Amino acid sequence: MRYLWITALAISAPGAGLHSQDSTPSRLDWWSADSDRVAFVTAHGLAYRHPQFIVWAPTDSLDPVWLPHFVDSLAENMAALRSLIGGPHPWQRIADRPVVFFFSPGRFISHATGQDTVFIALTHIRRGVAPFLHEAAHELLVPAAPFYPFEYPDSTEGERRAARFPFWLSEGFADYLAQAVAGTTGFHEGDIFTIGGLDKADSTCAARVASHPRREEILARVGGQGRLEALFTTERGEVAPVYYACSQAFTRYLVQQVGVPVVVGLFPAIRRDEWLQPLEAAAGKTLPGIRRAWLATLRLPPD
Repeated sequence: MRYLWITALAISAPGAGLHSQDSTPSRLDWWSADSDRVAFVTAHGLAYRHPQFIVWAPTDSLDPVWLPHFVDSLAENMAALRSLIGGPHPWQRIADRPVVFFFSPGRFISHATGQDTVFIALTHIRRGVAPFLHEAAHELLVPAAPFYPFEYPDSTEGERRAARFPFWLSEGFADYLAQAVAGTTGFHEGDIFTIGGLDKADSTCAARVASHPRREEILARVGGQGRLEALFTTERGEVAPVYYACSQAFTRYLVQQVGVPVVVGLFPAIRRDEWLQPLEAAAGKTLPGIRRAWLATLRLPPD
């Protein structure tokens, strides 16, 4: 089985993924048209090149005054993002290659690919919710393949990896890095789930968990292993605002306990299936213990 595990943050529109209780959720697919997006934008667009990134945008798709200023701002923020992550690290898949941004028309979920490339929906840019730094962080954090469960040629091993993969950490740390940089520089990083930034992540998580009918199912995956399958179906709009708020909040708590360099170092350890040991050693307690302490700070009951 090929796992649909491409990283993604933004839903295609407010309320996307909501469905009636009687309907059966269907699988979302936001990446199969990526090659078509590349072909269209490279044929009908311009490239803004920088040593750390390349931005491709369709001609006349965005304000011609805003776009060059945005590229200048992105240069500062990509440098800050790389500095926060540290390195260059020998395990980084991207090595010294630039992150390539494709700003593309159409209704799709903005996403990273693990192949140095991210796709940002023009609709998200125009609405001010585009996750530029979040998706770039994914590309800077991904180790050499195989890393994501679908990259393992043996399906049994892929299933084992999928059951153990800390998806909350992958998404939550990309959120943490993006919001930390934006909070320092003033860069407009999208907040599509209206979490409110790192300082409000805890209160947003707690409030959403308290009133959500699927709170136990969602919260069980934050600080656990495996992914929340509903994020990859038409139920995404129902669960993602809670899941991303709480993943950001818990990852922020981890960073406060062990520091950014330790969390960065977990990503190559995920590839070796050894990420729990260094995390627990640095924190001085088990992951369930860390999670219980975090839940206590939110005044949420332990599992």
